[in-house]
Amino acid sequence: MPTSKSNYIVTASQSYISRSASILVAPNLHSKGKSVIQKNVTIHGEFGVSIHIGRYVYIDDDVEIVPSVIPVSSDPLLEVGSSRNISSGEPPTENEKALPVIIGSHTKIGKNCTIHSISIGSCVRIGSNCRIFPRSKIHDCCIIENDTTIPSDMVIPPFSRVRGNPARIVGSLPECCGVEFVEDCVKEYTGFVRELGD
Repeated sequence: MPTSKSNYIVTASQSYISRSASILVAPNLHSKGKSVIQKNVTIHGEFGVSIHIGRYVYIDDDVEIVPSVIPVSSDPLLEVGSSRNISSGEPPTENEKALPVIIGSHTKIGKNCTIHSISIGSCVRIGSNCRIFPRSKIHDCCIIENDTTIPSDMVIPPFSRVRGNPARIVGSLPECCGVEFVEDCVKEYTGFVRELGD
């Protein structure tokens, strides 16, 4: 938990960003506010696309958010991306383009995660040490358990509990979980701000 308000940059929308976080090309980051971005988080805005973060989002230590990169052309004769290392964090080449990233409101991302997803819905809980590969999509009200690896192009339906490497759906969540997740995120943000003090 926080120790001092001086360790954070407070935005006009009341988001708290750790001074040790790296927001590359900050104008590409769009936050609706009241979110917390903890230490050693890296958000790759240098890919030339927007990264949208909803309200009351909590991103824990050592998380990396990288936009997915796809070929510009669907021509199978054009060799694009075959040598791309998806964990390299390199911006797209002239034959590639990046896709925007959307993270919905009331979502929590645990420590030491790498996110390449195009979309993470609202009211999602992602545990620690998760790897979410390019072009994947997580719908609203899901729990991704610790140490889960979601492969490229996988779509997680709403109200799913997911675990494993590779990820598989292991259960479903009740429809009331969305309300609980919203209340939890608001309470956690309020407690975080209170603990920082003035």
